[in-house]
Amino acid sequence: MEKKIVLPGEKIADSRINAPNTYIDGNATYAAVIGSVDNEGRYISLENRYKPFVGDTIIGMVTDIRRAGYLVDMNIPHSGLIVSREVRLKLQLGDVVLCRVKMVNEVGEVELGEVRRLPKGKIVEFPTAKIPRLIGRKSSMLNLLKEHAGGDVMVGNNGYVWVSEKSDIPLFLKAVEMMKLKAHTSGLTDEIAAMLQKR
Repeated sequence: MEKKIVLPGEKIADSRINAPNTYIDGNATYAAVIGSVDNEGRYISLENRYKPFVGDTIIGMVTDIRRAGYLVDMNIPHSGLIVSREVRLKLQLGDVVLCRVKMVNEVGEVELGEVRRLPKGKIVEFPTAKIPRLIGRKSSMLNLLKEHAGGDVMVGNNGYVWVSEKSDIPLFLKAVEMMKLKAHTSGLTDEIAAMLQKR
């Protein structure tokens, strides 16, 4: 499947599309960052620029404990805040958490909710623009990784991916590196599947 590269400001659709790293002018949608459009009109940005939205799934690490709550590194300049009175968990520095964005104020400060502490594992950084490729259609790529690497995998919209220590982490990392390099190419799921089956 051929992909066309689009530059910031180029029109990607004559209709209004709600997609990350795009903006709407009139009834058309334009690219806000460099990206590609496939034959079916799907736009994937190639730049790593995450902006939190209410409802996003976040993976982060507790970096500070304050009276008001816990500060969480979310892979953006601002930390997220878990308000301590709103969670039953008692978190520690270094805990890895899975949360949802509850609120984003006008200066970009983020409040997190629906907090779950993740067990021991490894956090891997992945370009946020390519997260849809890591998940795949109907979670096809994610399920492939879980099947061959074993263990569990959680993906945050903010570009942090958690993989459990029960997984074959070297194999998982090899697949993820291949995805980073080839996210814009077609036939990637088959290529990853072939690599995983060889191992």
